[in-house]
Amino acid sequence: MITHRTLADLLASFAERGDAPALVAHGTSHAETVSYAGLAHIVGRVVAGLIAHGVGRGEPVGLLGPNSSHWVAAYIAIVSAGATAMPFDEFASDDNLASALTNTKCRLVFASATHARRAPFQSASAPTVMILGDQWLQDDRRSSWETLPADTRRAHPPISPEDIAMIVHTSGTTGSPKAVPLSHANLIANLNALLAERLVKFGDRVLLPLPLHHIYPLMGGLLVPLASGATVVFPAGISGPEIREALQRSRATHLVGVPRFYEALLSTIRARLRGRGKITAAIGQLLLVASIWARRRIGLKIGRILFRRLHKEIAPSLGLLVSGGAALDPEVESALEGLGWDVLTGYGLTEAAPILTFNRMNAKRIGTAGLPLKEVALRIANPDQNGVGEIQARGPNVFAGYRDNQDATRAAFSSDGWFRTGDLGFMDTDGFLHIVARATETIVLSDGKKIFPESVEEIYADHPLIREVAVLSDAGVLVALIVPNLDAIRALGASRVEASLREALAESGSRLPSYARVAGFAVIRDALPRTHLGKLRRHLLRSLYARAREGHMPPPTDSVSVEDEALLASPAGARLWAWLHARFPDRPLSLDTSPQLDLGVDSLGWIDLTLDMQNALGITLTEDSIARVITLRDLLREASAATAQSAESLSQRLPVRGSWLTEHGPGTRTIQWILAALNRVILRGVFRLEVRGVEHLPRECPFVICPNHASFLDPFAIAAALPWPMLRRTYWGGWTGLLFKGPVTRWFSRVAQVIPVDPDRAVGSSLSLGAAVLDHGHVLVWFPEGARSPDGQLQRFNPGIGVIVDRHKVPIVPALIAGTFDAWPRKRRWPRLASIAVSFDRPVSASALESAGHGKSAPERIANGVRDIVLTLGAASNEFGQRG
Repeated sequence: MITHRTLADLLASFAERGDAPALVAHGTSHAETVSYAGLAHIVGRVVAGLIAHGVGRGEPVGLLGPNSSHWVAAYIAIVSAGATAMPFDEFASDDNLASALTNTKCRLVFASATHARRAPFQSASAPTVMILGDQWLQDDRRSSWETLPADTRRAHPPISPEDIAMIVHTSGTTGSPKAVPLSHANLIANLNALLAERLVKFGDRVLLPLPLHHIYPLMGGLLVPLASGATVVFPAGISGPEIREALQRSRATHLVGVPRFYEALLSTIRARLRGRGKITAAIGQLLLVASIWARRRIGLKIGRILFRRLHKEIAPSLGLLVSGGAALDPEVESALEGLGWDVLTGYGLTEAAPILTFNRMNAKRIGTAGLPLKEVALRIANPDQNGVGEIQARGPNVFAGYRDNQDATRAAFSSDGWFRTGDLGFMDTDGFLHIVARATETIVLSDGKKIFPESVEEIYADHPLIREVAVLSDAGVLVALIVPNLDAIRALGASRVEASLREALAESGSRLPSYARVAGFAVIRDALPRTHLGKLRRHLLRSLYARAREGHMPPPTDSVSVEDEALLASPAGARLWAWLHARFPDRPLSLDTSPQLDLGVDSLGWIDLTLDMQNALGITLTEDSIARVITLRDLLREASAATAQSAESLSQRLPVRGSWLTEHGPGTRTIQWILAALNRVILRGVFRLEVRGVEHLPRECPFVICPNHASFLDPFAIAAALPWPMLRRTYWGGWTGLLFKGPVTRWFSRVAQVIPVDPDRAVGSSLSLGAAVLDHGHVLVWFPEGARSPDGQLQRFNPGIGVIVDRHKVPIVPALIAGTFDAWPRKRRWPRLASIAVSFDRPVSASALESAGHGKSAPERIANGVRDIVLTLGAASNEFGQRG
């Protein structure tokens, strides 16, 4: 293995490789290839030009532009000329770019033709701009590096390993970026250690979609492959199709990426399998499980054989996936290895040039950051009782200190000279590093509890309705910023976006200790702010959360396509668009505006909105149509396809309601009596049911019983508590997703007098059925929480019950069911023995509840008034004590 003293040593080896391809850049129509000899020639000319231009040893030279062979040549030329390369983020704002140029006193910058026109280069004091490659700007006479003197006979200046090779700016995930000077020795230490692992060999093709101004792709995706004689391949862009095309056209053997790339790759594969039918998808999942088991247990790699068709379609030559920049989900890593790829992960920082640890091919442990790099020493400072403490490092790759920032440098090193990474972790008995969190990102709540955000976010992000989530502290309380998966919500039923997300958070939160569950959330539709390597920029979350909660998010911007123009010009679309602007005069509207997320239209709001639409425009939308609406574009499409009908009242919106409320025959009544008697024996005998307040139940008039909901046992407990004559005329609201899925459950629901409730796709019909029960003089049992509590605590009461009683003026009986959560919580498959009690409170009128409750509308105030009474009943029995 060849070792190097400085990065300039790389240049000496290029010419020896002749016509072997060094760089391949894919464009829209063709790929440009630069050989090693060609690269050496270009670099040599630019080195000579820099020396002739008077660029001195250690002088910073800027570099701004997208990945290209010209960028690579300029970088190698700068460091080979003894200067200091300073790569800039091409997506940095003009203000940040101008500040970096001023602070580093750059007098020469290599830039692409596009970036050369940016504002920071237009002032009289701006640095000289040299256009990358053979392009130039005709308008201001700035020329390309082709105009540099090309006297290659000039002697190169001596370069010491201690000379600063480059200055890299940190990603700024927690605040302002800092300038990190990295010496040739720092970079060479990483380079030589990685070369010793022989991860890349001569003739390999390494696809690099990540921007080179970051040190991780620069080292792992460029310098290591070039030092090994491999070919570095740049895709035409970073979209999925562009990366896939480059993988296939270049027959890449390696891919250097970040976790989000691999998560997207796995999602694409799973979608492809699902698209081939349920049987194929099931077989594929079984094969994947078998492949993962074989690889983990007996070291047998069979995935490439089992999924050879998949490899041929996606990337026929790809063998190694390198992931860095952030932690890769262990399940994603296992699945990718099961599919037949080798996956290598590691851990590092800009200040370590950048690698500190990684998992070797022959020594890896999924879920860890791997073993330390050669000559890197790690220690865990001030470990807690679990061995978790700050990760500290030292070695030849660790930098000496930040540029012009002595305070930050002092804070970055311990008193005995170890670099403080700011990350928390522990080492297992075999020396593998486990990353827990960043110390600077650890959230400390008002009660002193510490939260590691990434571990919490991982749990919440696992829910299919959540695309992205970030947790943060707001006034000492843990809250979440959520980007919903709108496609999944549309499939579920779009009318209750916020309520569906609340239920998703509650469901996922049941897997966390009580102190780590979010107490509030805000919804945004744009992606969370991240660096180019996928790290959350957490210092931006607080202001983003505040704006989202206050409704001050910028309006969505959309481009109007030809199809959109036709939609807006259609008779129904034009009338509805004008009507929407009149209805929401203070809101900026676009076709991408979400009625639920941007205009605050909830499930009940849809009823009012669509009835007003019928009255004003004669346009009637079915509940199935409403359930598909996520944006105003969707609403206009559904309206254009709808037929005009007259407006209907709430009690007229369910034409089949009579089929659920007709009298039962003697045979059904007999079955009902047997089931009720059996239920009473089980609840009162096995679960020792105790009933309180049954004397409060009205004997004649229709009324609604509103209990809490923590378990499948709840309706059975209420049924066993009711007197038989009352039970005969009692109907129950039941979720269609559980009780009406097949002929058996539909028969049971019919016998048990359960009416279908679909809060996602048919809220109007569901409320209409509940109203019809009361119209017929019956008793209605309605669970206002809508779903079982994930932790036994009382959840939000949905305002649907308020709509029913507000329109029918019937009394409500609040009820408390205690003990069912202990007997059969959501996470248990089967119930266990526990004592259960049902307490009925006195009937209360809708008007009294509206006066006592809080909320924007009468239904909300009624629902909250009922909840307050149930909460009081729970406090008296200690039912809603702390759980977790």
